[in-house]
Amino acid sequence: MTPEDRAWEVVRRAFEERASTPSQRSSKHASNRLLLALVAAGAAAAVAIAVITPPGHAVLERVRRAVGIEHAAPRLVALPAPGRLLVVSPGRSGVWVVDADGLRRRLGNYDDAMWSPHGLYVVATTPTELLTLEIGRSVRWSLPRRGARSPRWEGSLTDTRIAYFTPRGDLRVVAGDGTGDHLLARDAGAAPPAWDPARLHTVAYATGSAVVLRNADTRSIVWRAPIAFGPTSLAWSSDGRLLAVVSPTRVLVLAGDGSVERTITTPTGTFRGAAFRPRTHELALSVRQRSSSEIKLLSAGRSEASRVLFAGPGTFGDIVWAPDGSWLLVDWPTADQWVFLRGGRVRAVSNIEQQFPPTDRRGATLQIAERWCCAR
Repeated sequence: MTPEDRAWEVVRRAFEERASTPSQRSSKHASNRLLLALVAAGAAAAVAIAVITPPGHAVLERVRRAVGIEHAAPRLVALPAPGRLLVVSPGRSGVWVVDADGLRRRLGNYDDAMWSPHGLYVVATTPTELLTLEIGRSVRWSLPRRGARSPRWEGSLTDTRIAYFTPRGDLRVVAGDGTGDHLLARDAGAAPPAWDPARLHTVAYATGSAVVLRNADTRSIVWRAPIAFGPTSLAWSSDGRLLAVVSPTRVLVLAGDGSVERTITTPTGTFRGAAFRPRTHELALSVRQRSSSEIKLLSAGRSEASRVLFAGPGTFGDIVWAPDGSWLLVDWPTADQWVFLRGGRVRAVSNIEQQFPPTDRRGATLQIAERWCCAR
């Protein structure tokens, strides 16, 4: 999709989402005039993005060919912070490892992949297997597990567990050496599991009516927090004191004991993702508006207003913090760019689709959430 096509798609969606009056629906000429006006307005809006600096001043930057940041680097030559990034390209075209110096290595045709706790290994899935890999070497072990999904790995250097879902949404756990695979909970596939950073081998998961924290070995329930909505993701703060339960309409922040700390709503948009800044309680939120998107930052443990870090037309994909919390990476598929944010600083890289090519171009986006790991 060319930049012009992306710009037109943004404008077209904004036009379709705009509420029409009966007189507009009955008048073809009025609709045409409205469309022309919207195209003009959309073109004007699409040539700028808003970057809000800490003092709160908006800096409008011209963007490449109607959508995107002008003067973006044509290729990713290095990450702006230490660590390595896993990139899952949709359509089983591959899983990639990006080193801090920009070196890219393709691991193979996997549906999903996540780091081990210290970035020494990777757990991956295929349509028929759950397996672990050593970067640059070979498969360490594999289990025949048809349709395994959402693997998450936790633990110490010598004692780890992997949680994953079956196609039916059952949550299973296996040791990091491939032994002891067992069922932990049924019908727990509402959101990917999230290991508690403060309690070893203890995982949070969502059912249809509650978020549950449970020990994976003893299978005892630590707490159960009732919810009245369907979550799409769970995100812990790095100290395990806060858990963000994310849904399209609200973000429920739970304390480490399962009590409700705060409820965050968005009056006009939908939440697309959330990520705690490492070693803080600052929560980055990706919010989709009618024809644009925003990245907001707030203190999850206090009832304070959020501030906008970045905004642009179209859709944002995954977000992920650098391991040291210095930079936030935003996938911007509408512009075919990655945007790195640090306070009021912005760095952008273009031609992401060429660097991590998908085989399925029907709207799937790259998966990078929780996958920037382990500065050494």
